[in-house]
Amino acid sequence: MMRPIRILTVAAAIASFSICSVGAQTDSTQKSIASATVTKDSVPQVDYNLVHERMKKLQKEIPLNHNDVTHQYVEFFTFRKPSFVKEMLERKALFFPIFEKYLAQYGLPDELKYLSLIESRLDPKIISHAGAGGLWQFMPSTGRIDFKLRIDKYVDERFDPYKATEAACKYFLQLGRIFNNDWEMMLASYNSGPGNVSRAVRRSGKSSYWDVYPYLHKETRGYVPQYAAIVYMMHYAADHGIKPDTVRSIAAFDTIHVNSYMNLKMLATAGQFSYDKFRQLNPQILTDVLPEDTRRYPIRLPKEELKHFYAHRQEVMLSATQSPFAERTMLAFNTTSNESDEDQDAEAKVTTQSKRLSHKVRRGETLFSIARKYQVADAQLKNWNHLGRYNKIHAGQSLVIYKQVDVSTQPTATLAKNTTKASREDRLSKVRKYHTVQPGDSLWKISQRYGGISIDKLKKLNGIKGNDVKPGQKLIVI
Repeated sequence: MMRPIRILTVAAAIASFSICSVGAQTDSTQKSIASATVTKDSVPQVDYNLVHERMKKLQKEIPLNHNDVTHQYVEFFTFRKPSFVKEMLERKALFFPIFEKYLAQYGLPDELKYLSLIESRLDPKIISHAGAGGLWQFMPSTGRIDFKLRIDKYVDERFDPYKATEAACKYFLQLGRIFNNDWEMMLASYNSGPGNVSRAVRRSGKSSYWDVYPYLHKETRGYVPQYAAIVYMMHYAADHGIKPDTVRSIAAFDTIHVNSYMNLKMLATAGQFSYDKFRQLNPQILTDVLPEDTRRYPIRLPKEELKHFYAHRQEVMLSATQSPFAERTMLAFNTTSNESDEDQDAEAKVTTQSKRLSHKVRRGETLFSIARKYQVADAQLKNWNHLGRYNKIHAGQSLVIYKQVDVSTQPTATLAKNTTKASREDRLSKVRKYHTVQPGDSLWKISQRYGGISIDKLKKLNGIKGNDVKPGQKLIVI
């Protein structure tokens, strides 16, 4: 027979449910839930004694105290939030291998991995109403100051599953020193901060979680029992009719380090791998570019799509690291067929300069769509127009855009035509186009500059066996 449950309504459980508060629940919604009255006789029930015995078997280093409060959350997950449990079963394989690696590395209990389900729904980019972010819900100041996570307009490492998990492990070690490795007190302080829990200890005159329970904030009172309940559900959901439709797993990746400006979209395009998969592997990167001062920054690339990238790595990296503001020089050639080879050697320099444009925002346009139209980064568009952290623009607004344009300078002198009778080679040279290799040039870049001529054809025309070219080398491109 089921043990009678002390009065703790499901409505109260929902009102203090951490996961709901992370989501889109509004204050008005919370008030309506809190004002409802639900008794134990009006909701389905889970066998108390069965759950009690199962929790005893599940408990490892972190206590799983099963009591009236904890059992209420088991019933809440079973009957009120089965969709959440199902989603967590589907997503856990994406992140649990990462959690397990760092928890083992720092000598922490493996079962701490379940805490992120309550903290973030296993969504690496979730932001709470208070501004906490990522799988482990760090506030910006805590992440940046205490754990040296990079948080700026380009990167927010609270969203990096690896770096954020390592920061969480370090935080747990700090909490262990404060609360003498009392895990229930450590979990409570992870939720509300060690200061709030310490005040509850002073007010109660007690030191254990269930003794200070009445003195804790409402949300924190529900936090530890939620944790115990979700650990139970992750092991016994199927017994309550909750099963995943699909199971997602972590994608294999290779890591490269960036040491300069990097256009990430261009990297994916030139490397012929999915940009969407790249974004999934790098949720911490906020924009489509990394800035010029980037040094040794690791990015993850989808391993199963890197055949072309590795075959043409130098060319791909060069194409992605060309800053839109860096001055570049290339050669323009006169292709008129009646000019001699010497005429073709007269090379005009084409220098890229920045040109100021103005764009009037139309109805329905967004910052991102305008950035794509002009082939610039949305972060640059924000900076040029002093938009700060916000992306809000309105119809009729004028935006400043800086585009790179090519300005040609004509050669200062032209050599006289050779009036001698042309040999076969001379006649061929009149219809050929040449390119003098510049610093930073590669076969891939040269092939793209001249209408996509294949690298193989370039090598054949110029008798090149490898893939290297040297500055000053003159190549036939037609």
